[in-house]
Amino acid sequence: MFEHFLNPTVVYMRRIQRGLEEARMAALEHESAAEHHAALATMYRDRVRRLQGELENVTNERTAGSTVKAVRSESQPAPAELAEDAAAAAQVHRIVPRYGNKRDEASSSLNPSHGLLSQGAAG
Repeated sequence: MFEHFLNPTVVYMRRIQRGLEEARMAALEHESAAEHHAALATMYRDRVRRLQGELENVTNERTAGSTVKAVRSESQPAPAELAEDAAAAAQVHRIVPRYGNKRDEASSSLNPSHGLLSQGAAG
């Protein structure tokens, strides 16, 4: 009666079927996440293009306005400075791990023979 349920081949096949179903679900989840990330990347690329266009328009207006006005106020930055600021703001900063921690750095500078901080340096 229980021969069908306890047969090692049947048990092994069921385990494989469960693993196959889990793998299919994981693949589906990752495909949908990839589609979502691709849509976000497209959206942000469009946003970058739009903002760059706006920046160019403003820069062109400022340069056209500066030719009409011979004297520019010192408080207003030059268009080249605006472009440099925009380029600096567009950069993506990478997060890198620190290979030491503050305790290690402080202990090596205060007393290299001890691994612990003094009470005043510990905060």
